[in-house]
Amino acid sequence: MNDGNMVTTEQHIEIIHRFYQVEKTSFEEMTAYLLTEYLATYMPVRMVFFGAPADNSEYIAQFNYLRKTVKKFFGDKQPIVSYVAQPVDTGGMAMEIHELVLTGQDMVTYQKCADIPYIVVERKGYKRLFLGGVTGDVLHRNIREQSDDVFSRIRQVLDTEQIPVSSIVRQWNYIEKITNYDNVGHQHYQDFNDARSLFYTNVEWETGYPAATGIGTQCGGIMVDMDVLLCKDETILLTGVDNPLQVAAHAYSQQVLLGETILQAKTTPKFERAKAIWKEDHGFIYISGTAAIRGEQSLEGVGIEEQTLITLENIDYLVSNENLQRAGIPVTKKGELTNFRVYVKYWKDLDKVRRILEAKYPKLPVIYTLTDVCRSELLIEIEGVGLLQ
Repeated sequence: MNDGNMVTTEQHIEIIHRFYQVEKTSFEEMTAYLLTEYLATYMPVRMVFFGAPADNSEYIAQFNYLRKTVKKFFGDKQPIVSYVAQPVDTGGMAMEIHELVLTGQDMVTYQKCADIPYIVVERKGYKRLFLGGVTGDVLHRNIREQSDDVFSRIRQVLDTEQIPVSSIVRQWNYIEKITNYDNVGHQHYQDFNDARSLFYTNVEWETGYPAATGIGTQCGGIMVDMDVLLCKDETILLTGVDNPLQVAAHAYSQQVLLGETILQAKTTPKFERAKAIWKEDHGFIYISGTAAIRGEQSLEGVGIEEQTLITLENIDYLVSNENLQRAGIPVTKKGELTNFRVYVKYWKDLDKVRRILEAKYPKLPVIYTLTDVCRSELLIEIEGVGLLQ
């Protein structure tokens, strides 16, 4: 078991992440072990399971089993459930828990709309929404059709709660065989990006796009998770954080976008390198999926160790005192990383990656999964969260 806890300051801003893993047994036994190992300290809002279903039919069956089993454990106050078809380094399953520390003013409601369960946490000037596990019809629709359907259903939830799309602060986008092409030359990731761009059309992104990860899965079609924050409290600063070492993903040129499109031109991935929430003298930062890209070009042919080091350098500069202050956040020191998810393309590279991370961050909770990254030449991607002071 790997249990990662955040040390919070003003606790109503931060989210606590905890990691649990289990060796391979039957799916039912692994699920039971993970759920019984977890003892809630604060309010669980999201449970993300990582596993290795054999195909889409098994993925659907296992995902349904997870939903039903979590409901038995939590009843009507169950967290959002997601299932990511990515093998983990134990060979079994992993579970990531997101907990929210409530204040005395918070009102929590458990809702459902468009067949999507979600959680609303609300107080004066502040409305937070957690939704996830939003999937398409993986057995009958292509990636573009699934993407459009997922975003249409998410829009119904946001409209029902009267929350603008621009309030999305963190988005996880899971895309089956992300770098594959269909039989008419459409790349899965590009089709997803085109659908996301249409979903974001006519939206005023005053604080920047969400932080986001677009990552591959072995099966499962399209699945999207979101953290949403509608904040009218003027003491809270919400802002995107750029990284001068990398071209903003939403500003990529057509040269690095692959595949065909039904639009006039291929659209860019719409996310910021990070998204920060700051109040008075402390804050919290979502770090988007980060890889060995400088400018807008991948570092090709340099091997896993060099790609890992460059990825960590990108993250290190992203949360540096200098860069955070450039984004308008009045920090007094660099961001403190609290956990990582590490996506590795080949298991043969895992030991090298682990050695580098443990040398640089010996006490950092990390979960490792196997999957394709958004460009075929990239061998690793890392996302995380951190505290700001």
